[in-house]
Amino acid sequence: MSRLQFVQRPVFLVAALAIAVGACGPSELATPSAAQVERLIGATFPEASVRVREVNREEQTLRVPAEFDAADVVFLMAAGEEEWELAGVEQGGSTYTVEQLGQIATTMGTMRLLSDSLEAYRSATGSYPALDDLVGLRELVPDHYSVDGSLEDAWGSPFRYRPQGSSDYTVTSAGPDGEAGSRDDIILITGSFGGADA
Repeated sequence: MSRLQFVQRPVFLVAALAIAVGACGPSELATPSAAQVERLIGATFPEASVRVREVNREEQTLRVPAEFDAADVVFLMAAGEEEWELAGVEQGGSTYTVEQLGQIATTMGTMRLLSDSLEAYRSATGSYPALDDLVGLRELVPDHYSVDGSLEDAWGSPFRYRPQGSSDYTVTSAGPDGEAGSRDDIILITGSFGGADA
């Protein structure tokens, strides 16, 4: 065997090994179960209620139809280096980032507390306040008002309260776009969340 053949053989073997290892790349993540996705979302949003309906995989992404705090959404997830990562959520024709989703969850939590205050007021008086604004509500029901701080949503817009007779009300956030009446509004109707067309 010539010296050239001896040198070429190890170089060839090292090159073949490098190509084989490089072709494998990082290991592919297994498709998670619905329960695993719920745990991941729960870790990101511990105060939220999540129920995954199914997990759909498209290469290195997941589309996960679910119920998130009583709203129908589709979670978007991407394969990270070692685990699946939440990338965003679709709801009502709009796509939101993880940061916006956190702001939505915060806003909905504040709206739930406000609803509790309205229910306490109704229990004490027999009806919901007849005011058309929440600033007046805070002054009117100080013993029943449990929301600390601002009467604004996570984007700095004021909540809108509208009584509907003595037995119903709506509380509305203008949502991420800050425009009242758009499709990303968050609407609470007598204690239950609904869409802009609800």
